[in-house]
This record gives sequence, C-alpha cells and structure tokens, in this order.
Amino acid sequence: MVFRRRDRDGTQDPLADLDPGSVGPERRGDALAALDAARRYDAIVGRTPDGPVRDRLETLRGEVHAAVRAVFDAAQRTDRKAATLGDLGPDEITRRLKAARGALARAEDDGRDTSDLRAAAESLDRQLASVHAIWDAVERSADELHRLQLRLGEVVASAGAVAVDVPDRAVDRIGDVADELHALRLALIDLS
Repeated sequence: MVFRRRDRDGTQDPLADLDPGSVGPERRGDALAALDAARRYDAIVGRTPDGPVRDRLETLRGEVHAAVRAVFDAAQRTDRKAATLGDLGPDEITRRLKAARGALARAEDDGRDTSDLRAAAESLDRQLASVHAIWDAVERSADELHRLQLRLGEVVASAGAVAVDVPDRAVDRIGDVADELHALRLALIDLS
C-alpha cells in the first residue's frame, strides 16, 4: 500500500511519488534541490494574501511541480547514460587499444603482416570514440541539469518577490515568473 504525504492544509502532496533514491548519488543533490524549490514555492503561495497575485501564483503551481518532475526525469535519463557508459567498460577498451597499438607497432617493426592488427586497433579506436561521445553527453547533461535546477530556484525567488510586492505592480510581474517557468520547461525538454 502506498501512502501519500499530505500538506499542512490536508491536501495531498502532488510530488509525494518522487523518490530521491531513484536518482543516482551524482545527481541526487539537484533532485533534492528541485523538491525543495517546490516546497518553498508552495509555502510562498500559502502565505500570499487572497487576491489576484495569489490566484496567479496558484495557477503557476502546476508548472513548478511539472518542472520538478522534469528535473527528476532528466536526472534519471542522465543516470541511464552514465550506466551505459559503465556497461561499455571504458578502462577495458582503453587497455585493449593500448595493447593493440603496441602489437601493431611491434608487427610493423618486424615487417610482419599488420592487416588484422590494424583492423583490431581501428575497431577499438571507434569503440573508444563512442565511449567518449557518451561520456561527453553525460557531462553535458549533468551540467545542464544543474543549471536548470538553479533556474528553478530563481523562479521561486522571483515568485517570492512578486508575492511580497505592492499588489498592482506584482500582478504585472507575475507574467515574468510565468515566462521564466515556460523557458525552464522548454530547456528541460531540450535536455531530453
């Protein structure tokens, strides 16, 4: 039986199913920070007086939660890329490539036929190039995920500034928060 967390006001936590343990340790900090951003956003909305600002912040709550889910999804995709990298055994490929190059050099020095050794070295070289491409993809994804999680924190801070601003100015500025959320969601989709 699955139990869902409830907020202080008795409503069900829409992010209760997100498990930080489902994200590898390298990216868990970003996932936890995204969850914390949603908690802070919800607290800000809860403290905002009734009126158009609270109503608008309330309508954006789903976008904030969707961004948190997207951070988790991106972290899990990055974990899968990293697992694939581990499956390929980059250290073993590197070791085998060095051995193949050494054998090729010795065969060339001895004047022996090198066609099989050259084919093996070229194959291992292509394997290593693929490994490096995946490695680069993991690093780029992890860096982008971290930047996007930080942007989610910026969105929450902007919402906080709007919530405590003079109401007539705040209503105008809430569009900026919505635009930031939209850009964040697009960036998270691009990270896929």
